[in-house]
Amino acid sequence: MERYELLNKVARPVDMMLGGALEVAKATGIYQPVREAIVHMIKKSMMDGFTKNNNIEILGVENVPVEGGAIIAANHQSWLDVQALGSSSEREIHFIAKSEFTDWPILSKMIDLTESVFIRRGGDDEGITEVVNRLKEGWLLGIFPEGTIPGEEEVSRDELEPETGLLKGKTGVVRLAIMAGVPIIPVGVSGTGQAFPPEMYPRLEMPPIQKKAPITLKYGKPIYFDDKDISKVSHEKLREYTNNVMKEISNLIDFNRCFVPIEVPIKKPDTSGLRSYPVKDGKSEYGALVLHGFTSSLDCVKGIAPYLEKRGIAYRFPILRGHGTVPHDMVGTTYEDWLEDAETALDELTEHAEKIIVIGLSMGGLVSIDLGIRHPDVVSNVVLMAAALKFADPMSPLSPLLAKVFKFWESPNSYNDEYLKEKNDTNYPFFSTEAFASLYEASKEVEKRLSKFDRPILILQSKKDTVVDPNAAKIINRKISSKKKELVWFEESGHEMGLDLEADAVMRKIDEYVGRVTGK
Repeated sequence: MERYELLNKVARPVDMMLGGALEVAKATGIYQPVREAIVHMIKKSMMDGFTKNNNIEILGVENVPVEGGAIIAANHQSWLDVQALGSSSEREIHFIAKSEFTDWPILSKMIDLTESVFIRRGGDDEGITEVVNRLKEGWLLGIFPEGTIPGEEEVSRDELEPETGLLKGKTGVVRLAIMAGVPIIPVGVSGTGQAFPPEMYPRLEMPPIQKKAPITLKYGKPIYFDDKDISKVSHEKLREYTNNVMKEISNLIDFNRCFVPIEVPIKKPDTSGLRSYPVKDGKSEYGALVLHGFTSSLDCVKGIAPYLEKRGIAYRFPILRGHGTVPHDMVGTTYEDWLEDAETALDELTEHAEKIIVIGLSMGGLVSIDLGIRHPDVVSNVVLMAAALKFADPMSPLSPLLAKVFKFWESPNSYNDEYLKEKNDTNYPFFSTEAFASLYEASKEVEKRLSKFDRPILILQSKKDTVVDPNAAKIINRKISSKKKELVWFEESGHEMGLDLEADAVMRKIDEYVGRVTGK
């Protein structure tokens, strides 16, 4: 049984009470005024909530005709989309809902109250005819041409069209517009995916707690069709029209405000890592292996690369398993996988350098310590940035238990400067709880073995780190056996030391240390 089905069972008694009340209203002849009053009350309540909690912004409402039939065609990010659209319009918007929702308690009653139409997927001529007639009578109809929410049901976000950042549009929206002789008003919905993604509901893979993310609805100019007879419109023409509608919707969306932010057009992620071996003959004396953090991309550490290149040091920046693509790729990955990837990169680098300086941020720092313990013959020095030995979140010890309840968890803010976060942050917005539980357990195991670490080390830590407990740096410094060790504190940075407030100073400190070690 799916989790939402369990919730539906719990909601069944309330549904029966609501259904009974509506039946009484119909029997006594007061259903229509009661329906209108309830819809008005719900719309006002929802808009008040969106205004207070999501600072909702509604643009281009002048593009919605004040009367007559029209189709509102919007992208689909969240279960909030219907509420946001419905409450944003002065006119009542009716929707098309999949027939499966007739069995859903409460939701089915809400669909009935908005006089929306249930349509069977795969073909429903009777339902389509009803919708066309209602449009001709002057309905304002809401449709999501994508057919579902990317990330919901069995549809992955990987199926997004590169050109639009949306799922491939269903041609039904254009069919209805031509059959009814009404325009399509494209709408871009931004922010609902951050406020309430499908991972929260219906999948219940995250705690279903709506966030206070800003929401924007942007209505575009109406799209009209000259065609009058749908039977004379070829499938190719329908596809062309539909693709154009999807492009117009896409142009109205801020894709940086999706739950998984993207850039449109979508480019295939580069998972090759950074490679550079600036040596002419044989091996150089030193090389550098640089490891990123948990949920991070190479952006968090690639600022070191120019310094290494300037000193002529061979380097390797591997992308550890599950990273550099989309958050769902983390599922099933473990600390052992990340350690194995790092060891593979270390082996590759030893073909180009005799001694390896390992530089790691956060999770990469934990792996760096492990490499120093396991491969002291190869690892000459280690540099740690906010090594993930202890976590600031008091919920961290519960991660093995939480992983059994929730599949994902929202990533913490790793910046202390909001401007730099907006500018630089490419971390995953959420992570696999199972993967984090593996990292948490590994941190405890590595701590037990700190006394076995004897490599010369530079430890960098910010006092204002809200992801890793700053005391982790003290513990590492105290428990390792290194004769040459240096602990340097930074005063303002967040966890992302290579991109936040003191990034330049952090990079210079690492460069200075590498220069001292290599003599270059």
